[in-house]
Amino acid sequence: MENIIDLSKIKKLLDSDISAYAISEETGLTRAMINRYRKNESKLENMTIKVALKLQKCYDEKFNMGLIGDSGQNISYDSEELIAELKEDITDFGDFECWAWIKKIDGVKIYTNYDFKDGATQLTKDEVKTAHENGEQFEILKAKHLLELLEKQNEIL
Repeated sequence: MENIIDLSKIKKLLDSDISAYAISEETGLTRAMINRYRKNESKLENMTIKVALKLQKCYDEKFNMGLIGDSGQNISYDSEELIAELKEDITDFGDFECWAWIKKIDGVKIYTNYDFKDGATQLTKDEVKTAHENGEQFEILKAKHLLELLEKQNEIL
């Protein structure tokens, strides 16, 4: 398998508001090393391939989760109430399938609401119309996966 290093992705990650601590936890790199790259004390083009691949993987994961947009920008979104509600529903109903409301803000995917997806509960035409008017879309997710995404989205605060 061929690995291609994209320094622009690494730069977007380092320029984002994601803390050095969070990047360190995910990559195993030290916060000091991350901060040296952020302050331009160490040049990106001089980093080892191993370090570059770790940072690029971190960027890709954050991007795929919608935590970093195309511009490298990330968005904070307070999800505490939604997290509490979802945890209660998971306790009561298990890992159910749900409709997740998504809004893209500056290319960043934000989860804003959810509803049960089962044979008895379907989205109404009015819900779909209102969501689209508000620039929202839907994804079908398992409740525990949505909870993970909401907690990640919330930890950027």
